[in-house]
Amino acid sequence: MDEDDAIVVESPEEIGAEVYKRVVIDVLSDLSLGRVIEKVRVYIDVTQPVFIFIGSRRMGLPSVHLKDFADVEIGDYGKQEVLINLNKETYIPQLLNKLWERYGKGNIIQKERTKIIVETPNYMTDVDLLQDMVIDEKVQAINDRLVDAMLRIIPEGFRVRYHQLTDKYILFVASEDPIKQDWKDRAEAMRDKLLEAYHA
Repeated sequence: MDEDDAIVVESPEEIGAEVYKRVVIDVLSDLSLGRVIEKVRVYIDVTQPVFIFIGSRRMGLPSVHLKDFADVEIGDYGKQEVLINLNKETYIPQLLNKLWERYGKGNIIQKERTKIIVETPNYMTDVDLLQDMVIDEKVQAINDRLVDAMLRIIPEGFRVRYHQLTDKYILFVASEDPIKQDWKDRAEAMRDKLLEAYHA
């Protein structure tokens, strides 16, 4: 995508706008958000002082469920357990943490790296519950990176903030002063225009 079209920074100060455009490009690149944010519109006026950031998001990555990388089945006859046979080892730390949190460490047995036994009296229903358990919440991780990006991009000293974070866009208004309704209105108008053009 053409960077000039993807990232537009408006400011009464032309040099300031160019500097800020570079900052936005660098931060989004550093945090690997180029594939997450489709288009960006920024308005900055240090004399007011106000900073507005609007970004339209590409449709997100799906969450990873246990069934995506493991076979989950009821244990041997007569045993109250669920067997998890892992096909990938990537998510073992996240999986163990979720299992410990839900069942307690004493009910999780891992004799081999790729085999985990969950001891539970509800094994008949838990086998389905475990298959659908979300192990890696991609959306939350991306949202955390987006908030981190905003904290890096917002001018220093602009500690008063207003934001909206959805699966379609991110909106941030920041200032040294209390956020004015005019600024929120301007941000929401910028958001609507961007989303209208993007989804047209």
